[in-house]
Amino acid sequence: GVDGFDRVDNVLLEMILATALREEPGAACQAILPVIVGPALEGGGFGTFPFHKLARLSDEPSRATNAHAAAALRILGVVEDKVQAVLRLSVKQVVDSVLGNQGVHSSALEDFATECATRVLKTVLEEMRRLRSG
Repeated sequence: GVDGFDRVDNVLLEMILATALREEPGAACQAILPVIVGPALEGGGFGTFPFHKLARLSDEPSRATNAHAAAALRILGVVEDKVQAVLRLSVKQVVDSVLGNQGVHSSALEDFATECATRVLKTVLEEMRRLRSG
């Protein structure tokens, strides 16, 4: 991490898994459209995302996070060459890959946020079942 301390970061883990599973043959997911949120505001909602902080992301892998991602991908039957590639991904590479598509700021979703999250979760669960059975 930025502070030299490596730990499993759940957001980074989700990004790694989503990116890797998107690349699997026959994957239902063709693109990742991140919902970008800034810090929570006292009155509810979220502030502006601090894009300036992206420049501080590490050019090194998060070994702890990447190892967790690799373990999950092995369970799902992803070929070892792709798992090894995941182990080498830097934090910056992962985030750049996900943010390569335009994102949606959470304030634009308003009432649709729950519906969107439910649809995304359903797709992820279906894809995981397909990979496990496949």
